[in-house]
Amino acid sequence: DEFFRKTQIAAMENGEPLSILLIDIDHFKQFNDNFGHAVGDQVLRLVAKALRDRVRDIDLPARYGGEELIAVLPGADLAACTAVAERIRRSMAECQITRRSTGEILPGITVSIGVGQFQFGEAMADLIDRCDRALYLAKKSGRNRVVSENELNQEMAG
Repeated sequence: DEFFRKTQIAAMENGEPLSILLIDIDHFKQFNDNFGHAVGDQVLRLVAKALRDRVRDIDLPARYGGEELIAVLPGADLAACTAVAERIRRSMAECQITRRSTGEILPGITVSIGVGQFQFGEAMADLIDRCDRALYLAKKSGRNRVVSENELNQEMAG
């Protein structure tokens, strides 16, 4: 919360963009139910590593609760944040996970990602809400997708 606040203030003072991506692991409950919580934890760690490896040192990746992760990208506009999100999505879709205890190759891991850019003067909660709605649209549209707030606006207009 403190990082959000400081980053938001810096973005407003410097006139720089600030974007957020919100990641949800598709069908995460099935990993836990079918393979156990140890495998679920392994999946979470793998997605978290993919996120950390694809953001810059100035960005803040974090667990957002359950199977959701978030990253705050100061200085990144919507297009740049969407490109990062797509790299994360692609890396997960290409990833293969092996159950440590048995060597069994597990079903592929996919993620759905919602992306939004801070609008000057808005509350950070409003930005997160837009990202969450974009994430919901990604899931509703078949999962394993990145949806930006622009697509969310088009969906509402259509």
